[in-house]
Amino acid sequence: MVVFKITHPKEREKLDVKHYIIYLASFAFSLFSQLSFAVEGVDVIWNKYPNNLTQFDYSGEKLKQHWEILSAGPAIQWPDEKYIKNTLARYPDALQKTIEMSTKLNAHPALKPVALGDFEPMALAIQDLFRLHYQGDFQKAYSLGERLGPVGLVAGLYSKLIHTTFLEENSSSKRKRFSEVDKMILSVVPLLSDYDFLLFADSYQKSRRLELLSTSDALLSGLVGPTQKQLKNLNSEYPNVPMYHALIAGLDAGIIERVGGFLARASYGADEGEVIAHFDYAIESEPRLAVLYNEYIQALLRVGVDKQSKTILNAVDHCLKLTVYSAEEALNQLNCKRYYF
Repeated sequence: MVVFKITHPKEREKLDVKHYIIYLASFAFSLFSQLSFAVEGVDVIWNKYPNNLTQFDYSGEKLKQHWEILSAGPAIQWPDEKYIKNTLARYPDALQKTIEMSTKLNAHPALKPVALGDFEPMALAIQDLFRLHYQGDFQKAYSLGERLGPVGLVAGLYSKLIHTTFLEENSSSKRKRFSEVDKMILSVVPLLSDYDFLLFADSYQKSRRLELLSTSDALLSGLVGPTQKQLKNLNSEYPNVPMYHALIAGLDAGIIERVGGFLARASYGADEGEVIAHFDYAIESEPRLAVLYNEYIQALLRVGVDKQSKTILNAVDHCLKLTVYSAEEALNQLNCKRYYF
């Protein structure tokens, strides 16, 4: 917040009229901006990552050293200079947008070198974004992503999705924020049309929005079919990514819960056996992730498995015994804990 000190009347007289008008205009603009910010309902301060959960430090080289386990779920590539350069070369419209953003007065310093073919500052900035994300500073990660062009924005939106899923308790606020993410994703799709991380984030937000809708609203939303198709395409193109399996299985489990097994198979191709098979593959290929157990338990409950069944209790037990390596994983593990009660 910008604070203006109102000068003493005698000192004010010493100001010439022009400077004083500029002074008042600046004050009014600042006040108007702050009021507009509040009126538009933008979250000023997000709920904090809980202090009673494991705290993480990924400063310096620690982020790269732990990247393999941190990024294992959605299989995010290490965002070094080569990755950023290749990604922007693949999506020239995103590169052009990044260069356009670099000319703005408040542009992030990492953007300007991109126009000169230097991608290292951008890579370091995006690494900082992920550092914040995995440490639980989700709002800072999102805010940084907003300033780092289309590629950075996708990573920032993922932080907003994780925060909204686990730390936003009000259901109407959840729906509003997921819708905000949806609008921002739609704005960047033309620039990064088949970017896998973008498609994953898009599928994630649509799946979470469907969870918040009534059965009739969900079926009439127009989200079910396109989300299924997008996730099936992701699984087909990237068959070894654990979270892609978990998302499609979770979505199909939700369909089975809402319309029943027969109609789910006949109308949506959602089959309980395939739900279990997706999770079996995901957990077998990556048994270290709490998110997979959390999603698995929820899916089992949706297809009608008893809460006290051995299958669910074993999954909960496995989840709670894991060593978690990020705030995102700690929140998933906390979600597993509630199934004991």
